[in-house]
Amino acid sequence: MVYFFKGATLFSLEGWDAEHHPFNVRRFFKLTVLYAGFAFIVTLIREALKDMEDSIGDAQFNCKTMPIVWGIPATKVFTGVWIIVCCSTLLIVQVYAWQIGWWISAVYSTVFMIIPLILLLKKLRAASLPRDYHQLSTQIKWVMLAGILSMIFFKTLP
Repeated sequence: MVYFFKGATLFSLEGWDAEHHPFNVRRFFKLTVLYAGFAFIVTLIREALKDMEDSIGDAQFNCKTMPIVWGIPATKVFTGVWIIVCCSTLLIVQVYAWQIGWWISAVYSTVFMIIPLILLLKKLRAASLPRDYHQLSTQIKWVMLAGILSMIFFKTLP
C-alpha cells in the first residue's frame, strides 16, 4: 500500500523520484510483493487450520466452512498444498539470496521459516483432534513472526 500511496503504479514510477527516495524503487516493489504474498499464503494456511480446529462447533451452528463443506481430509490437502507452495517459494528466494551473498538471510529463513513449515506439514498429516490443529495454528504464528522479523535483513539494502 505504501508503494501505491506514494503515487507509483504497476507500470510507472512517476510518483517516485530519486531526490526524495534514495533507494531502489524496483527492489522495494519486489520486496513488497514478496512479503504481501507470504502474508497472504501464511494467513490462508492459518485460517484453514483454525477452521479445522473449530469444525465441531461450526457444524453445530451450521456454518459453511471449508472443513464442513469439503471435509477434513480435503481441507488438509488444500492446506498441505499451500504449505508446499510457501516452502517452495521461500526456497527459491533463498537460493537467490545465497547467490548474491545474503547467506545470513538464507540461513535465517531456512531455519526459522522453511524447516518449521516442513515440520508443520508432517504434523498436519497426523493431526486429527482439535488440540492438534491448535498446536499447528500456534506453530504457523511463529512462522509469521519469523517472516516479519526477516525484514531486518533488508534494512541496509542500497
